[in-house]
Amino acid sequence: MSSKKIAATINEILPQTQCQSCGYPDCYAYAEAISVSRADINRCAPGGAKVIQALAELTNATMIPLDKDIKPTDLESTAIIDEEFCIGCTLCIDACPIDAIIGSAKKNHSILNSLCSGCGLCLPPCPTNCINIVPLDRSVSQIKPASLQLMKLDQASRSKLWKEKYDSKQARHEKKAAEMEKRVSPENKNSLHISKAQRIASAMKIARKRLTGSHLN
Repeated sequence: MSSKKIAATINEILPQTQCQSCGYPDCYAYAEAISVSRADINRCAPGGAKVIQALAELTNATMIPLDKDIKPTDLESTAIIDEEFCIGCTLCIDACPIDAIIGSAKKNHSILNSLCSGCGLCLPPCPTNCINIVPLDRSVSQIKPASLQLMKLDQASRSKLWKEKYDSKQARHEKKAAEMEKRVSPENKNSLHISKAQRIASAMKIARKRLTGSHLN
């Protein structure tokens, strides 16, 4: 079997959260690395022992525990946003690999709990620290009943859904980048990077003001 076919088979075993906890940009990149023996089989945090066992059987490797440097995560989790502190910077929307966050600039954002995988990639870019990862059952009882839609699916169906959403977002970004490349002259490319930097700086400024105000109250 070719390394590409092996990578595809490995990718089907991975949970498709695209969480990057393995150290690779997405699940397929990790699968490729395993297929050519560049990565160990014990780096998938959300997959845990179940995925490691499946990968061990596929690759004829020895079953080993999750890498000690990788923090275990739970597939039965989702992100929630404290809308009181959301400033609408859209940075979490950019970070989400499966389009599970909706909202527009300077407006409150919301998590689609019926889709969110709880990967946590939206946490680091949030300037106000208003996003948390909670158990999926808590989001059902306390946050959004829409989470029930995700809980009704078996893991294979959830993984398929996450992969479809990720592939769709990647294709959209690639198309947009290609169109931008055609339209933007070389001298204007730097202005695009500056614009994003200014947006981030503006978000941070608003965040600092809001957080300072909350401490004074």
